[in-house]
Amino acid sequence: MDKSARSKLIRLSLILLATGIALPLGGRTASAGYISSLYDNIQQFRELPQEVTELKDSYNQTLQELDRARMNTEKLQQQNAELAEQNRQLTQMVNQLQEAEAARKRGAERLKNLAITAAALAAGYFLLIRALRFGMRRTNRF
Repeated sequence: MDKSARSKLIRLSLILLATGIALPLGGRTASAGYISSLYDNIQQFRELPQEVTELKDSYNQTLQELDRARMNTEKLQQQNAELAEQNRQLTQMVNQLQEAEAARKRGAERLKNLAITAAALAAGYFLLIRALRFGMRRTNRF
């Protein structure tokens, strides 16, 4: 236990002792109950070490709980950092997958446009050839 805690504990003990003796005596006149009152005060004074021990135990228990809470906090902060790193990696992976999907869609769209253009050119070629043949046949008949 450090000095400040020890000095606080001593002050508390002295205050409790002074209050235990002064309160029953304050405002009373001398009477036959004085001896029993004095006996009660002495009895309370004897119980002070036990109360001080209980306070020490409670203080130590609170310190232990505080240490456990600090360790839990540190552990949670470490887990939080690990989860943040995992989240960053997963976000990066999702972005890469989205870019790959977009590239695949662009490639498929390009291929589709190429196929449509090739089919249109082939159809146009055949139509042009038919039109030329039809025009040549017509001009040859006359």
